[in-house]
Amino acid sequence: MARPFQAIAAAAVLMLAPLLSAVGASAQQGALAIDDAAARDAVGRFEALAQAARSAGQMPRITDPAVRQALATIWDVRPLDPSRRAGSADLPILMRYCEAGGAVWRSYFQFNPRGTGTPDFEANLKTYAEEIMPGFAFSVRCSGSTVEAASAYMKALPPGQLNEARRGGWHQLRLGATQVVQGTLTMLGDANLASAHAVMLARALSDSAPRFAAGLEPAERQAIVDATRAVLPAVRLAPVKEQLEGFAGILAGR
Repeated sequence: MARPFQAIAAAAVLMLAPLLSAVGASAQQGALAIDDAAARDAVGRFEALAQAARSAGQMPRITDPAVRQALATIWDVRPLDPSRRAGSADLPILMRYCEAGGAVWRSYFQFNPRGTGTPDFEANLKTYAEEIMPGFAFSVRCSGSTVEAASAYMKALPPGQLNEARRGGWHQLRLGATQVVQGTLTMLGDANLASAHAVMLARALSDSAPRFAAGLEPAERQAIVDATRAVLPAVRLAPVKEQLEGFAGILAGR
């Protein structure tokens, strides 16, 4: 399962980077009401804990109450409430909030106790699954929120401001979002995925379905629908299968 995660880690960066230089700070209030001050503070606490843990050749464990509290704040999905649409005014802070949270789970996946050389991704995923999976489910939700907000941003641009740099960034962001979804589907088809993690990921996709439907192009949505239907026979848990069927239905326009 490490290979899909490697692609997803790269896609998360690909997804969030392109429009940062094109989107200025907005004074408008967005629909998601994100205040990332608490998350920024929690990232600082986590980094201090991680620095101490790395000196002992490991990463912070979620069984430590201080680590659990920091990660819960960094990966708080309440600001990504699926009942509220993400708009163009949400984009600057949304991208900052999501990139900070994504960087934390990637630090577990890419951890190398030796300090140099290629990390053992498979071992990290096995050792730190309880830490990585909630963070990844957060990034799935972020992917949907960001692509929906960016779509609104692009649609609101005056024609003269829709330049090639923005077009290219918008294409790269949708590509990254599509790769995040398809990587998640690959994981959900893996028999070794823990049931609790499968439920967590399927719920993230299901909650984010309207956002992906709003932000992606028809061909991109269809590719995801096809990938979802292809993985369904391998899904063991009935609730997960039900959520994936609903996810595919929304992206198919039903």
